[in-house]
Amino acid sequence: MRKLIPKRCVSPHVPSPSATHDSTPAVAIFARAPVTGKAKTRLIPRLGREGAAKFQAALISDAIRKVSRLVSSGHDVTPYIFLAGRGRFAKGSVRSLALRGIPCTVSSRSAANFRILEQRGPGLGARLERAFRQMLRHHAAAIVIGTDSPLVPLRVLRLALSELRICDAVLGPCPDGGYYVVGLRDTGVATLSGRLPRKAVASSRSHAGRSRRRRLTASAGVFRRVRWGSASAFRDTLRNLVDCGLSCSILQPFPDVDRPDDLRRLARELARSPKARRLAPAAWSFIRQRRRKNR
Repeated sequence: MRKLIPKRCVSPHVPSPSATHDSTPAVAIFARAPVTGKAKTRLIPRLGREGAAKFQAALISDAIRKVSRLVSSGHDVTPYIFLAGRGRFAKGSVRSLALRGIPCTVSSRSAANFRILEQRGPGLGARLERAFRQMLRHHAAAIVIGTDSPLVPLRVLRLALSELRICDAVLGPCPDGGYYVVGLRDTGVATLSGRLPRKAVASSRSHAGRSRRRRLTASAGVFRRVRWGSASAFRDTLRNLVDCGLSCSILQPFPDVDRPDDLRRLARELARSPKARRLAPAAWSFIRQRRRKNR
């Protein structure tokens, strides 16, 4: 297994976090609500509409448990959940999620700390941009994790947070071209959207060796022009970060679960490894129940 040593994309500066913000970083779970027929649609041919929604609920539960462990272990973070889906899934507390089909058990302290917000925007890029804007108004740094990579260990989330002390951004790639975590410091908030005059961009590039703050390039935004759901999503986002003049730490890759082959791989790994089962107990419970049902 490859050592967990980040590879850096070097930018001409490493700006310090703003002193006006809360130094506590934000950790957000980004997920689609487990609505029947709307969740894990690529797995519907294998699991059925209801089964795919239940699997999504299990993935959300495991992500909540992981972030809750981060909080309860004394790591000073503020946890969020951004759900795509209207109505009853978009508001409330973590404790009430079980009533909405998301089986999760967290400590009362951890549950009280979560904020559940609705994802807003016409596409994934716009929703990520809005979420980061919301969090970076109050926090010096923020990371967003998905729910599709349940075997990402807690140490990787800790590493992502620590890398944001020295880098402007952090990305954790998936082998299929997406990514399981993205993080930004508040110094990168101006690069989420907007434009600079081309003359200013050219001047900025000509002074790339100097210690200065580069905000934007002629193409706007960290999450703009990203081919979401394709093998190019990670590459497009990394290109945007570099174009914006932001330093980026790249973590080791972890697979995600999008297609039937991915689900079979996850089932084999969970059956083989007690460590994996501790990382994704809800997913393992779902898979075992499916196996018993299909016997």
